[in-house]
Amino acid sequence: MFSGCGGMDLGAEQTKRVGVVWANDIEPWAVETYRRNLGRHIVAEDIAELDVPEVPCDILLAGPPCQDYSTLWNHDGLKTARGNLFRHVARFLDGLRPAAFVLENVPGLLSANHGAAWTLVRHALRSPSSFVSGPRNGPGVRYDLSAQVIDMADLGVPQHRERLIVVGVRRDLKVRPPIIPDTYAGRHVTVADALDRSPLPDDAPNHERGLDGPEVIKRLELIPPGANYGVIPEGHPSAVKGLISHVYRRLDPDKPAYTMIAGGGGGTHGYHHVEPRRLSNREKARLQGFPDDFVFEHGTVRNRASAYARVRRQIGNAVPPPAAREIVDALTQVLLSAGVPTRKAAELSAARRLASRTTPHRERQAERKAAGQ
Repeated sequence: MFSGCGGMDLGAEQTKRVGVVWANDIEPWAVETYRRNLGRHIVAEDIAELDVPEVPCDILLAGPPCQDYSTLWNHDGLKTARGNLFRHVARFLDGLRPAAFVLENVPGLLSANHGAAWTLVRHALRSPSSFVSGPRNGPGVRYDLSAQVIDMADLGVPQHRERLIVVGVRRDLKVRPPIIPDTYAGRHVTVADALDRSPLPDDAPNHERGLDGPEVIKRLELIPPGANYGVIPEGHPSAVKGLISHVYRRLDPDKPAYTMIAGGGGGTHGYHHVEPRRLSNREKARLQGFPDDFVFEHGTVRNRASAYARVRRQIGNAVPPPAAREIVDALTQVLLSAGVPTRKAAELSAARRLASRTTPHRERQAERKAAGQ
């Protein structure tokens, strides 16, 4: 659910233990990117318009939009429609009843709405059946949870990126959800590891450069690696005011990158540590852990800046594949120990064919009405 361009799904499949059979997103260019790189089993539709798909599901992966819980700016959490999309995660858990799930979001979810958001989300994930349908005969499906705030750099991503990872395991399996190990703590992958050891060819896909004007280039020439706009003296012609440390911040080659964000105005693009310019999207993709042959779609646009923005959004919203791989690997080990059976390749292929037939529930209701049901 909320697959975006497919970072979490790619990482899950990199474990070689998981096959993704159904995916969904509403963002058109993210869906096109997913289809190009991962397959046509993604459904392009508003999740609120979809019935729970009739596909087998052992693990549900979900990365609902996090902007309304972010602490980067002041947001309203549960007061927004986007902040309530977790309700559909509960609906899918109730309908699919997978052995386990992974939910990724920002740490701000824990404190949003003075803690009320997390209290509600936790209840929805622990007891999705009662959350969706209210009191019933029996508790329905229930999950035991673990919740960790993890720096993705500790999972092998060349980027500091703190995220809340909630793992749930169905209670009847009688095993505890895994604690995700910080495998790379103390030996982080650095910017130099990601960008300098194997330089990108000039014609690499999504490797846009030359998008900065002369004033920006002059400003960046005054900022050393690892520093931001704050080093330029007040009153200098190149001085700017910023609200966040990301503004005109250049990478430090000896550390993981700072968090790559999906949008923002001037000065928030992420800036190269050697050349005085913004990072290309291909460089950002490397800092998120995407392989170089993962190509991001942007459609036909009037100018390079528009194409850059469409791809930037996909990369900044993605779950880094190396982190997803570590998380799903830890989870699958627990499920195997609980005796959850593995599936044959033919089952996965059949499930993907079913996924391509997913119908929005408004269309299904119309079909039933026409049939007199």
